[in-house]
Amino acid sequence: MISGSTISHAQSLSEELGLALSAANAAGKVIAGGYGKTNRIQSKDLGDLVSEIDLEADRIACEILSQQSDFPIVSEELHSDSSGLADTWIVDPLDASNAFLMQAGPQYPSVLIALQRDHQTRLGVVYFPITGEVFYAQFGRGAWHDGKRLICAEHQSLDCSWVEMNHYGNHRWETEFYQDLWERLRSDHGAQVVTSNLPYSGVAVRIAQGVGAPAIAIHDNNPDHPKQGPWDIAAPQIVLEEAGGVFLNPKGQRTNLWQPEPIIVARSEQLGRQVLDLATRNILA
Repeated sequence: MISGSTISHAQSLSEELGLALSAANAAGKVIAGGYGKTNRIQSKDLGDLVSEIDLEADRIACEILSQQSDFPIVSEELHSDSSGLADTWIVDPLDASNAFLMQAGPQYPSVLIALQRDHQTRLGVVYFPITGEVFYAQFGRGAWHDGKRLICAEHQSLDCSWVEMNHYGNHRWETEFYQDLWERLRSDHGAQVVTSNLPYSGVAVRIAQGVGAPAIAIHDNNPDHPKQGPWDIAAPQIVLEEAGGVFLNPKGQRTNLWQPEPIIVARSEQLGRQVLDLATRNILA
């Protein structure tokens, strides 16, 4: 449960941020109450599951936001039509559903809530209800972890870094960019350690946190079959960016949450650029 002091701190940054934490807290109670229990499950695609807990967490988070805000809502399970909205709440009620259903670990499931104004993300919340941790950010006012300022550790070189790969459950959707980078990162020119665990968008705030976490994550995201939607990206992106990290596309541009394409998430711009350099370098030379 998010503490009252943390919600008060968020409210001091903006009223909307306090509201986002309150909505995340309510959704988190649903998730915590369903953790470790049998849930009705539907399959969206191979390796992409949704449960009754996803739907109920979505419902209660959106209900709280709509009661206290006039902004429309885009959410993964119940309000997924995102066309043409300049001002909107963006909600992922239960990120890492597979890890939640498999009880892979309390560090995976999270609630992601962001607010976009004039096509720009203004705030974001990433709440891990099983561990009780909350990360949040207000544009231009920094990123925070349980009420304490969050700043990325100093960058390191790629060859000393841990990289986490976030792939499709269904191999047929894997992009050429991701396949090639996966091989390059595990070459003599690549990273120190490359792993691939259960996918979760909250890895971005773990990157910002630094301790016991990768320095880089690569999310595959095929435009023909998106795996990372705006609800997966918006909140983690603003938290990491306000802490000093980056979200980059394969061209080295800042990730556009409405445009599906592979994503490089890194603790620093320098690390992100090193990944991009590796992706284009002739490593046989």
